[in-house]
Amino acid sequence: MRHFGGLVDAIGGFAKDRSGNFAVLFGIVASVLALGAGFAVNVSQLSNAKSSLQGVVDAAVTSTARDLTTGVIKEADANTSVQAFLNANSQAGILSADQIVLDKLTVDKIAKTVQADVYVDVGLYFPIFSMGDMKRVAASTTAVYSDKTIEVAMMLDVTGSMAGQKIIDLRTAAANAVDSFLSGQDPAKPRVRVSIVPYANSVNAGALAGSSVYVETSTSQRKQAPGNGAVQY
Repeated sequence: MRHFGGLVDAIGGFAKDRSGNFAVLFGIVASVLALGAGFAVNVSQLSNAKSSLQGVVDAAVTSTARDLTTGVIKEADANTSVQAFLNANSQAGILSADQIVLDKLTVDKIAKTVQADVYVDVGLYFPIFSMGDMKRVAASTTAVYSDKTIEVAMMLDVTGSMAGQKIIDLRTAAANAVDSFLSGQDPAKPRVRVSIVPYANSVNAGALAGSSVYVETSTSQRKQAPGNGAVQY
């Protein structure tokens, strides 16, 4: 009994001793705070990875749908195109190109849609609880494309107010736009057609152009458009 009585007294004395309470409480609170901070960092990391991955796959699919629409690529080339866009766009974000996996690509030729499912395995900074040290983040997006012929009409202002640098910039911009529209097409089956409609004091709409607006075919033929008081440059 004396032995057990001494043990009871020792436990009672330990319970009454408050000299180490702060250290014990600090250890408990610090552990909880560390776990909470680690969990918050993991959630933020996964959220950023999800946002970056979604942006990358959106850009890849919409760019591929655009190329399908303009005839730059065919349906059979969609997989290669999406993968190339994934690699190119991911290098600017928090994900590296070799992390992103193209899980599935579906080209629906009836609905005219392109759907891509991708994922990335993210290494967590704080592998706590049952999360493990790796977490898979997935994203998916769908874009619509068209195989119909595209017709673009560009109306260009060649009035006297465009004299000087303005008309030079207009020509440069128009040439770049036409190159962008027509580049990469199959010459035998063009998908995009561009028409240019200049106007001065009237609109060049075919037969009307012969009597109202002069359109040069070379710089040596440059002259003043009818009805304008300034030379067109």
